[in-house]
Amino acid sequence: MAPRTDGGSMEPRCLIAELPEQTSPGRDVPLHVQIVRGTGKGVQLRSFAVPPDGARVLVTLHAPGLVAVDDLYQELHVMPGRDSDVLCFRLKAPTPGLHRVTVRAFRGGTFLGEVTCQISVGHGSVTRDGAQHRALLPSMAFDPGEVTLQVLKDATGAFSFQLMSETFYAPEIFRFRAGDTHRATEQIYAELRRAAKATGGGDKDAKRLHDRLRNHGVQLWTSAVPQAVQNQFWKEADHVTAFTVLGEHDVVPWELLYPLNEGHKGRGFLAEWLPVVRRLLGQDRVRTLSLPSVAFVVPPGSPADADEEVKSLRARLGTGVADAGVLTNRAALTALLEGGHAGLLHFACHNTFTGTGSCVTMADGPFDPIDLASAAQMRSLRDHHPLVFFNACRSAGEIDWFGESLGWAPQFLNAGAGAFVGTLWPVRSDSALAYADAFYNHLITGRLPLGEASMKARQAIRDLDGDPTWLAYAVYGSPAATATTPGTP
Repeated sequence: MAPRTDGGSMEPRCLIAELPEQTSPGRDVPLHVQIVRGTGKGVQLRSFAVPPDGARVLVTLHAPGLVAVDDLYQELHVMPGRDSDVLCFRLKAPTPGLHRVTVRAFRGGTFLGEVTCQISVGHGSVTRDGAQHRALLPSMAFDPGEVTLQVLKDATGAFSFQLMSETFYAPEIFRFRAGDTHRATEQIYAELRRAAKATGGGDKDAKRLHDRLRNHGVQLWTSAVPQAVQNQFWKEADHVTAFTVLGEHDVVPWELLYPLNEGHKGRGFLAEWLPVVRRLLGQDRVRTLSLPSVAFVVPPGSPADADEEVKSLRARLGTGVADAGVLTNRAALTALLEGGHAGLLHFACHNTFTGTGSCVTMADGPFDPIDLASAAQMRSLRDHHPLVFFNACRSAGEIDWFGESLGWAPQFLNAGAGAFVGTLWPVRSDSALAYADAFYNHLITGRLPLGEASMKARQAIRDLDGDPTWLAYAVYGSPAATATTPGTP
């Protein structure tokens, strides 16, 4: 038995999943899931506490193309000093093909880790055992008040919404009415695009824009979130300290939702009164963002405020943070990323959009998300988990918010970035500078967690001349992640 700290035993644990590697169509196959002590072949990680009376862990499955014979979520009771019981999920594959199954673990509303398996389904195949898959769970501590909304899409186009907090709610299956959500989103984007181009029309125009955006946000809440999930949200609202969306992010611009229902007074846009962060499937759970160095990306033709942005950030970081300089060439930027940059990577530039995607025009040619393919494949940023702040036009989203086109956020996160901050639509350079300064002030100087720092930065600039830039930022990462610089206690 490991020593006790904070009323619980301290021991590393792994999430294990076992699934047959092949079978034939129509056969039931078992997926066994267990949480065990130790790290197996993995790297020894810091210990974590399991209370004397045990910890409840919710295990969920995402198995597109397969049919679940039983529920897609079950609970495990993890006790100190021993492995958990084994869960059994029964799956059936109606059609041939290679199918991917993702197993995730949650404690309260906090995501702990995930592991993936594959099964090949073919006519005439015999059922054959597969390899054991395991994922290290670096911490089973959960953040009180964190709520996770898991949004998954199945092979038929239907979406599963599941709200997870200290109360586990059953998934709600939801099929969007043809075009409704897409149309509501594009109406919001058109409104924001017009506002971003405006140069200030006085208090009257600012109030009109806010009222328009509020009503669009209410309509989006009504059309994009199942009624049952709306009700669940209001049950939790007074206790929520952070809101994480895990899964299909292109479904809804979550930051722009304006929760409002009969009997529940509106409190503002979701990102206005709660720290809202996003998580991609397979993204590492990073709790500490170490910033030993900083590099800036400022290609020729960047906004006039870019130099001031760099100067301000250098002053805030101080001399203890190594300065890797300003990058203007694509070749130098690619080398930095594939070499495993450690620290902060800050973009202050224009992001050009065409029908095929987005790109940053560097001195030696365009740099676009496909240029991150090698870094993503090699996971070159994973050793240091840098913070990437892409302070440019509509860097986090896609050309089509509901499409599956390649974007900056998934590429950087697949490469191993610990967190990513970017914009969902074109923003004004002066407002972008103000947001960045407020964000770094709260994250680095104030030492607030990532989610809270982003919310405080929004609040700091939301009344600037009616400009909606404060709503433009999407943040990917753990809401509780904190930043450290050399010399930080």
